[in-house]
Amino acid sequence: MAEKSYSQMMAEGFVRAIPWAIVFVVTVVITLKISLVMLGQEVKKAIDFTAKTAVNTSMNAIVNSGAYPKIKQNTKEAIEYTVQTVDQALVASYVKPIRAKK
Repeated sequence: MAEKSYSQMMAEGFVRAIPWAIVFVVTVVITLKISLVMLGQEVKKAIDFTAKTAVNTSMNAIVNSGAYPKIKQNTKEAIEYTVQTVDQALVASYVKPIRAKK
């Protein structure tokens, strides 16, 4: 049997390794895809839980601190200011004034 040169052995080994590399890459890609889908769902649940917990904790802190009436009043004033500003800036220019009958 004839001796093989180093480059022939390397080429042969490379050719044998290609199918295994393809199999391993496909396996890793499928595994990562499944893991990311499962992890993505858990991350969504964690974000929802964090948001709900933060809202509940904030509400409890506000109600227990006695600042609720002040916040309620400020919110009411902010809404009234917004309505008046929108009325003056946007609506008033399109509405014709109503004249009283004599």
